[in-house]
Amino acid sequence: MDVGQDPRHIPAPDNTGTETEKRFGFQAQVAVRYAIEMLGGYPIDNVTCEHIEDVVVARTLGTHHGGDTTLWDFQQVKSREPNEPWTLLRIGDSKALHSLLRTDRVLRQANSEGSVLPYRLTVAIEGKLSAREPSFRDVARSDGKRESSIRARLGSKLKDLDADPDELSDFLSRIYIVELPLRGELERDNREALGGLAEHLTIAEVWQLHQTLSDLVRSAMVERLGPRWQLFVTRPDPAEVILRKRLTRQTLAAIAVRLLPPELLDFLQASQSADYQHPYGLMETSCPTRLSDVRVPQRISIVASSETLPENCLGQDALCMLTAGPGGGKTSLLRAIQARSAAQWLAGIETQPLALTVNAAALTPLRPLGTALASAANESLSRLGLVRTLGEGFFRTAPRPGTRWLVLVDGIDEITDPELRREVLQWILQCTDRQPAVHSFVVAGRPISDAERKLLRTVPEYRLDQFSTDDLRSAVQGWFRQLGIPRPEASADAFIAALSSVGMSKLARTPLMTSLLCQVNSMNPDGVIPDSRNALYSSFVDLLHERMHSRGPSGFRTQSEYLTQRFGPTVSKHVESLMSGLLDLIGQMAAEDESRPVDPLMYIRPARPEYLPDHSVEAWIRLISRSPAGERPPAITRKIWTDFIVSALTRCGLLVREGDRLEFAHKTMQEYCAARWAMRTPQAYEQELDRTLHRWIHNGGSNPWGAPLETVSYISFLIEADQSPLHDIAHRKLYDNVTRESLHCCLLVAMINRFGSLEPESWQPLIEKAIHSTRAVVELEEDPTTRVWAAEILAELDKDSGLTALESLAKEPTLDREFNEDPHTPDFSDRLQAATALMQFDTRRGADALMQLVLDDEDLDQLVRVRAAEILFENSDERAGAALSMLAKESSWYYSRFEAITLYSKIDRHAAAECLNDLIEEWCDLVPEECQDYAYLLVQWGDPRQLHLVEGLRDEDDI
Repeated sequence: MDVGQDPRHIPAPDNTGTETEKRFGFQAQVAVRYAIEMLGGYPIDNVTCEHIEDVVVARTLGTHHGGDTTLWDFQQVKSREPNEPWTLLRIGDSKALHSLLRTDRVLRQANSEGSVLPYRLTVAIEGKLSAREPSFRDVARSDGKRESSIRARLGSKLKDLDADPDELSDFLSRIYIVELPLRGELERDNREALGGLAEHLTIAEVWQLHQTLSDLVRSAMVERLGPRWQLFVTRPDPAEVILRKRLTRQTLAAIAVRLLPPELLDFLQASQSADYQHPYGLMETSCPTRLSDVRVPQRISIVASSETLPENCLGQDALCMLTAGPGGGKTSLLRAIQARSAAQWLAGIETQPLALTVNAAALTPLRPLGTALASAANESLSRLGLVRTLGEGFFRTAPRPGTRWLVLVDGIDEITDPELRREVLQWILQCTDRQPAVHSFVVAGRPISDAERKLLRTVPEYRLDQFSTDDLRSAVQGWFRQLGIPRPEASADAFIAALSSVGMSKLARTPLMTSLLCQVNSMNPDGVIPDSRNALYSSFVDLLHERMHSRGPSGFRTQSEYLTQRFGPTVSKHVESLMSGLLDLIGQMAAEDESRPVDPLMYIRPARPEYLPDHSVEAWIRLISRSPAGERPPAITRKIWTDFIVSALTRCGLLVREGDRLEFAHKTMQEYCAARWAMRTPQAYEQELDRTLHRWIHNGGSNPWGAPLETVSYISFLIEADQSPLHDIAHRKLYDNVTRESLHCCLLVAMINRFGSLEPESWQPLIEKAIHSTRAVVELEEDPTTRVWAAEILAELDKDSGLTALESLAKEPTLDREFNEDPHTPDFSDRLQAATALMQFDTRRGADALMQLVLDDEDLDQLVRVRAAEILFENSDERAGAALSMLAKESSWYYSRFEAITLYSKIDRHAAAECLNDLIEEWCDLVPEECQDYAYLLVQWGDPRQLHLVEGLRDEDDI
């Protein structure tokens, strides 16, 4: 080629393209730097490129007035050849101040019009500022000769923006300078920082990941980021033009996943499938692919409050209790939380704790927390595709810096031994006290006993509410869609009306009952709806039996015949006998669990195996082998027979395999099977009733402590006997023991009635006797706590009479006489207990009763009055402000006034500050140390009147 034909030999008039690319390359690496900080868990919410300024960094500073405060850092990025250090005048020549001043004016105008946008202005420079240069703040505030000269010269450079001296000084005083490495060093530092976040990556992989991140930043700089990730944004969406310029944890999700340690990534990928399978192990032919296809979000209420919260409130406390009745949706919710948290982490959203569901029984025997969690996770997630075995150390530290684990403990009530259950709860309490706090807990189960509530009195307790009418309709429609029922909306309305006609609409308002009813209805050609819980479970089990014995290539009967036909007709008949009696054998195992005794020496040594339920595969095989039908035919090898038994158990629909165990698909399935086994003869039935009722009859029935609430659901299955002789036995046993002296039995009747088990008229004499007995306790008993407890039971049996009794007790001045002699925790006030219980049944009447307690300044302890006002506030009662204001101003004990003032500050901070200042003035000489603490709080509220009391303190640790 002729040399003259190649333009590389022609001198360029300028090199602006190359220099521009270098400048943009440096600006890109500045944005990459902040993106890496975001990936590393630093409190950066997003990074926006080329919008208002070169780079805008949104930093999360923490909570303020109930939400996160974001500081917006508007940055002008300036690069230059590293010949000489920067000076303030060279920065002025770069036009950086022009851009920042225009930005400052726009932001101040927005704030003056009502926006709240904390911000700072930054010049990010490549290289160093000259060591002799003052800061912009010094230039703005100092009257020195050099500073004044620089300020004047900078003003002349901004004269086209008409900045007056005051505006200029204010503007310059708020300019920050960030010195950055030279462009090559910055790029190297970014790669090293990226590699430090993922030590498992090779150098080549880190370089590739850095290039991917740099490409994302360049796409943002030219407004080309794809907007698909907007689906994950939880905050109000900005305009799409901003989305195409903004880097968030969602846009960086693919990179964040590459940075995750292999074990954590494996855990997340398995956990996001936690809601794939419905937790009740329902029929294969009708069960949806995912729990989320049929699950309807439920409301969560604070116990002893009418306030309802969204499901995502769980996990905000270090420890909380979640209670619901049988089939109330606890397991479904916990699995949904685990799947949702894993999906969010995989999408780059690591702001919420990472959840793991653990069966409470897996925590026994007690052992180190990391060991227990690893064992439970390996077992439960192996079925969901977990590849690596998680070690004990995996759960000992936070999943990522600044985050924590959310341990969802399911089925605490399924630890049937009350003492062992309390031991597990105490162990969980101790785990939450450890520092640093890397674990929080949600403990789910059926309603806890009063003794357990006393143990957990400082722990928030939430209740998973039953379906509303709209929730029930949505749930039925979802099931009908999955079951292929035509016109699911209209069919759902007709079905709900049919439920009401047979008295099942109240029972249907739990997720489990809805799922069973929908499936039984879809498989029932005559359309007859079961009219009791027992009848529903019986119908469902019959359907499971029919499915198991159905003909077809996938049916278990066909497969069993294919297996045994080569062994001859004798073996086939033996197998047929086993299959026919399988449900009875399962019921026998369930009954053995229900009747398992309590280890009397559990406090001085670990519980022995004979006192713990054994659902291992080997235990099931031993049980079945003891029956004649379960004996191995000589013609079949031991392995083939064992595999056949295990296959039959796993295909029956009542059991699910978890590792080397076969567990009941739901606790109520076990209770139904055990009750069915107990009904095989009148003698067996009466013996089981005596055993089950013994703890209710002989367990100090005159007070609320120790009632075996975990047995209520099982007893309700027992007494719903269809056979007349069995029904007569149940009625006689309960009727004879429902007396004024056995309030526990009255409570049992009230709780059984919730299940609809006492709907038939034949049970009416029992209910009337329970009402008469509880009313007698309210009127004649001397112990105030017992009277309040009896009134609560009465409200369950006869609402009008019970609410009247609670209302009267809350007003009775002498009810707190014993409490007033030794006042302690205000929640132990019997009058307060009565008013709080009343509020659970009737919000308006309960709130009125609480307000009466607030106004009772003669017979009621001051702290009880404050607690009553606090409950009003928690329930958003409009009178709470006036009540707390009155209590905050009363001339009473300083501590109760301070409690009222701190609560009042949540309503009116300014008025509360006035009350706190008065409190300090009145009590400063008597309790100087406490008042010093109060003064510090007053200063935190922005009121300096008592500043002299805290000026001598070194730091907050002295408070």
